[in-house]
Amino acid sequence: MSKLGESIRLKIVLPLAEKMIGTCATKWLKQFNTMSTWSAQQVTEWQNERLQALVKHVYEHTKYYRRIFDERGLTPNDIQTIDDLKKLPIINKEIAIAHYDEIVPDNLSSFRYRHRRTGGSTGEPMHYLMDENNWGCTSAAKIYAWTKTSYRYGDKFVAMGSASLFAKKPSLPRRIYDKIRNEYPLNTVNLTDELCEQYIAFIKKNKIRFIYGYAASIYFFTSYVAKHHIDLKQIEAVFTTSENLTDAYRELIERTYDCHVMDCYGANDAGVTAYEITRHNYYVGYNALCEIVNPIEENTGSLLTTNLVNYTFPLLRYQFGDEVELLPSVNESEYNGQVIRRVLGRTSDVMRLENGHNMTATGFSMIMKEFDIVAFYFNKTGVNEVTLTVKTIEDKYTKEQESEIRKTIQLYIGDDATLNIVYVNHFEPLKNGKRRYFMNDLSAE
Repeated sequence: MSKLGESIRLKIVLPLAEKMIGTCATKWLKQFNTMSTWSAQQVTEWQNERLQALVKHVYEHTKYYRRIFDERGLTPNDIQTIDDLKKLPIINKEIAIAHYDEIVPDNLSSFRYRHRRTGGSTGEPMHYLMDENNWGCTSAAKIYAWTKTSYRYGDKFVAMGSASLFAKKPSLPRRIYDKIRNEYPLNTVNLTDELCEQYIAFIKKNKIRFIYGYAASIYFFTSYVAKHHIDLKQIEAVFTTSENLTDAYRELIERTYDCHVMDCYGANDAGVTAYEITRHNYYVGYNALCEIVNPIEENTGSLLTTNLVNYTFPLLRYQFGDEVELLPSVNESEYNGQVIRRVLGRTSDVMRLENGHNMTATGFSMIMKEFDIVAFYFNKTGVNEVTLTVKTIEDKYTKEQESEIRKTIQLYIGDDATLNIVYVNHFEPLKNGKRRYFMNDLSAE
């Protein structure tokens, strides 16, 4: 993609499309480009102004935060900066689920928004709302970060993840954005050798130069490329997301393609997105304020986020289970905002079966969202034997759903593998309080 082609897409095509469908990524991209030239003090002042406006909104329009403020004898004027947030209690998924109706603002009808939900692999899914302003901010952050590599907006790229298995028609905004972005989704929930060959042929034929997707999925695909000495040096950059990019994953990807690797850390419910613009430095988007509590090392502990731009389901000091190392101060010569150095709280769980079928956790999380299931995990319990343990929504879950789950999973584990389904009323968490997508009893090797 030439600079002219990118300019036409960003300055003409995308704005026209957004005007038609009511999104605002273009506005936020301009904002990020402007803010990148500011001093750290200017960024802080902008964030403080947004924080004050958000606090005024939650106090005036949500029952939950009005009660929290009143119980503590606080008014919106008491919260002026990120340091003042400590006056407020932490909120987590359990609290947000229990008080959903009180968190949704009484002026919801004045916003354009989307219904979202978290996955069920770490407990009960949380339903939440994301307004279009927030969605535009997140979309712009990706464009801004990717264009720090050789990528130009509109360049073709493959997205390796969990493509829809249920033939649902994408929404109009999604179809328009996919067309403008030149995205080609590839289902990598289960990467067989045959599928790898198909994807390699597709990448070569369409002269794809960029790969985006789950870290473990890209690693599996790249392992096949490397093992068979396939030349894919046309790849210029790889963008990983959703799972920890381990040193082993990164080393293989870089060695195989001789390309730039940029990792992304984020959580939609938390409103935080951080891209690895420079190696091992994740630049936190300007829309999120990050704090560390319960430290386990210096500057390292449980991450709290306050999303400054989502007014439809506002979460102040939201704790969602991740542990990170947050740099204590801004290095203005590198970035004028907050920087995450390490993410400790996620694992790239992978299940390898002896029949050659491989499955990644995040991909199956996307599949299980289609059913009335509260939480689940997969457990390798024998040679080519998998056990799925689930907690269901009892008054909604049906035998037909179980049949569909069996049919779908069997497709990915192979006809010669055994699938057991066990139903439970609760899950036992790991020692760190989290649950995993896959619990492997047997060695993966």
